[in-house]
Amino acid sequence: MEQLIGSMPYRFQVVGDGEARVVEVRRRGFFGNWGRPRLAVRWVSCRAEPGPVGTSVEVQASSNGGLVFKALGKADAGPQARALQLVRLLTAGNHDSRTLYRRRTIPPGPVSLVASWAGMPYELFTEPRFGATRGAKVHTATELEAVAGGAGAFVRVRMRDGTEGYIESDQIVAAPEVATREAQDDAARFV
Repeated sequence: MEQLIGSMPYRFQVVGDGEARVVEVRRRGFFGNWGRPRLAVRWVSCRAEPGPVGTSVEVQASSNGGLVFKALGKADAGPQARALQLVRLLTAGNHDSRTLYRRRTIPPGPVSLVASWAGMPYELFTEPRFGATRGAKVHTATELEAVAGGAGAFVRVRMRDGTEGYIESDQIVAAPEVATREAQDDAARFV
């Protein structure tokens, strides 16, 4: 919410556990100058509550302007537009291919650590959860193979010596066995 709709002329504020809002801090005046809003400050609020089936999210937005601007046809639809952007993002979830939080499935076969780990060791997880102990260290040049048995955000991998462990799916990419243009196009589907 903060990065999507908390940009100027709005400011992000945490209200409580599971609740936040963005509040208008700058407004363009009648003559085009920017100033601090004094009346009818616009806002968008979001409240999230965990439930037995999932998380319930409630998004509310303020009115889009005063009576004069509505009568002139110059009402600012900013709060409603920002609220709809947030609803659209939450509705798409991890099935949206354009978001960073998309669901990535890594097919069985050769994989490699992402380039940001170049020169740095990555310790494999011993179980498919973030609190698990760490095991063997791998580098970007380590030959890895994705095998069946991953869970959630983790992919089960096997090293050449038979050592197995789990890596977060956003830390590896499918690696083609042969360096051809067709193999690169095929591997790019899983990025």
